[in-house]
Amino acid sequence: MVRIFTYSDLKDVLGEQKTKALVDDFKAYKEGKGLPITFGRDVPYKFTNNRSYLELQHLHYRESGFSLKLVQFRRTSNYVLVYCFGFFDPSIYLLIAIIKHWNHNEPNDIVGTDRDIELMNELEKIAERFREKF
Repeated sequence: MVRIFTYSDLKDVLGEQKTKALVDDFKAYKEGKGLPITFGRDVPYKFTNNRSYLELQHLHYRESGFSLKLVQFRRTSNYVLVYCFGFFDPSIYLLIAIIKHWNHNEPNDIVGTDRDIELMNELEKIAERFREKF
């Protein structure tokens, strides 16, 4: 059984209704009940400051939805849902934040993206605390 937790800041930004919809979609996705139209490519971060053991992931997210013609790997967007799963129980997830995805066409625009070292350090600390419990 999949269990989903959300980080408090994500709830504050999205509000109760959007958070519930996101959690419901994410749970259905991880339970293998289909790919929500708002979800895209789902991949691990491989460059996060020597903390690969945290297994921080990012899922491309588009609130308006992706074309149904696109396969999941081709569904990329300017925003990603950052999440991690439990260390002891990989069926438990923490949805941490929705942040701007770094754009290789604008390589110097780093602040506030997933190439922002300070931001990623904060997200890694959140993931680490979660994985120590779960």
